[in-house]
Amino acid sequence: MFTVQSELLLPPLNGAPDRDRAIVATLLYYDLFAFPLRADELVRFAHNANTAQRVSNGHLTPNDLPQRAEWWDSRDTYWFLKGRDALIQRRAELTAASREKLARARQYARLLQLIPGVRFIGVTGSLAMESAIPDDDIDFLVIASRNRLWLTRALVLSALLAWGVKRPDDGRNAYPNLICANIFLSEGDLHIPDENLFIAHEICQMMPLLGESTYHTFLAANDWVRDYLPQWQPVPIEFQDRAAWRRAQRIFEAAFGERIGARLDQELARRQLQRIESKHARGHNPNIKITPTQLRFHARDLSDYIVNTFDARWRTLNLHE
Repeated sequence: MFTVQSELLLPPLNGAPDRDRAIVATLLYYDLFAFPLRADELVRFAHNANTAQRVSNGHLTPNDLPQRAEWWDSRDTYWFLKGRDALIQRRAELTAASREKLARARQYARLLQLIPGVRFIGVTGSLAMESAIPDDDIDFLVIASRNRLWLTRALVLSALLAWGVKRPDDGRNAYPNLICANIFLSEGDLHIPDENLFIAHEICQMMPLLGESTYHTFLAANDWVRDYLPQWQPVPIEFQDRAAWRRAQRIFEAAFGERIGARLDQELARRQLQRIESKHARGHNPNIKITPTQLRFHARDLSDYIVNTFDARWRTLNLHE
């Protein structure tokens, strides 16, 4: 969920040390989402001190977080910009609303590992930070095996539809607890080309559920994120992979065979592209990005808006330097 906060009344950062600039930059970004940060999150997602520029080294450690300064306060283990105390209660409410959704996401990720071609599943969007509202859906990023992007997508969406949990494309604003598999990548092309601050956060905030080795390959393909978030590191998480289920998946994949699988993928690509282009012509999917190896749907592409809004607020704090 995205919430634009009211205008800030903060003093300029004239002469502020790198530590304070990094703290303010990080809190400023998350303030756009009305989201206060714990100390570990503030360190993990810390921006560089000159946040619009790329650097290779971080600036913060847990011991470098003063409880308060001219630009921020902290309370109840959370850090936030001055005057944003009310966000603490809001975060507690969002965390509670996210619990059921995360349990549901883990359940269906486990089931989807049986689907031929599924190599990885991760939760993206607000739920990945446990900040979803009750009406939100569950966004999945799926990585498919090489040369099986369209076959994998067809099988995943068919399974979600059969289970009654696939989010319909009917223009509603609320899809509580339904699953929207809106990003499909081939494991042969894992680099996300939109290198900006928003996409760096989306990649680093993603909650991996299935496919640990593929997840690390994905991170290696997108190591550019550390140009923006130099201190970020993945945290330990319980992946939902089950060895027996993965063996069953390989049996299902073998049943298709190389030639049959390739022919199916090509035919399904043709059919799905026709359907996507037809819907696009009618005004649907305005923010779709398609290549032979990547398919990314974004009902609301916030990337440019977030980056531009953040940069404008950051410049306001640095006008006199």
